[in-house]
Amino acid sequence: MSYGAHRDFYDVVKKYLDKLLTDVLNEALLKLVRNSTFGVSQAMQVAANMTVWERACEFFTRHAAQLCGIPIRLAERSHSQSLLKSAQDAAQETMLKLVKSKVEEFMLLTDNINWAADEFPPNGNEYVNELIIYLETLVSTARQILPSQVLDNVIRGVLKHISDCIVATFLSDNVKRFNTNAVMGIEVDLKLLESFADTQFHDSGLDELEGATDPKKSLAEARQLVNLLLNNHPENFMNPVIREKHYSSLDYRKVVMISEKFRDSSDRLFGTFGTRTLKQNPKKKSLETLIKRLRELS
Repeated sequence: MSYGAHRDFYDVVKKYLDKLLTDVLNEALLKLVRNSTFGVSQAMQVAANMTVWERACEFFTRHAAQLCGIPIRLAERSHSQSLLKSAQDAAQETMLKLVKSKVEEFMLLTDNINWAADEFPPNGNEYVNELIIYLETLVSTARQILPSQVLDNVIRGVLKHISDCIVATFLSDNVKRFNTNAVMGIEVDLKLLESFADTQFHDSGLDELEGATDPKKSLAEARQLVNLLLNNHPENFMNPVIREKHYSSLDYRKVVMISEKFRDSSDRLFGTFGTRTLKQNPKKKSLETLIKRLRELS
């Protein structure tokens, strides 16, 4: 190749170069990711290596364009999409899957929660303290080798999974009943997780990414569920405007199943003799109204 080559010649070179990078290199890396057994640290390193491979491909492409006499800006424009996208996506997916699996191990500690506690745990439940220690260690390593956008995706993906697990715990057959103190304990857990999300968002420079949004939104379903359970007027969930503003992430079918398990500490004698002489708890009445109206939707 010489500097005097024409654009038509570069188009031919680019065609075969793309084929080499996408059909050969990309497929080889994809096969490596799919056919290998990784731990979290290994998967993280593979995901980081994908960025190195992509930079090497970009350099290779620019160098070929330069040898063909094509301005680099034109070469970069024609390669705006990553040639290794499927391999990159697979590596990130594998890493996130492994991290989620590890998170689920910590979530098993929710079995130790006292769902009928006489007081809430002011420092959070056992599972969340162990989980945050793990996540802080994970992110400390990840921020050194992963691109910011990939790190952001991992943090959001993990927080979303934690939120899903918390809601699933409320729905679990292992939780027959729970009271306000148990919900307040989960609320403390969420505050700790939200603090972790805020810290990583700013300390890791993720707030400087284009289109950056608050990572706490990944905890939305669990946060909104707890807010609803602690609200003194839960039946307001049925108001379309309030639901859209404050509870948009909640599925009403999950809400009714979870609400039916909720027993306030002051209502230990639900449905038993003697309660008729007592003034009904307004929140209990509101919750019963919510349950009734949600059942009608089912």
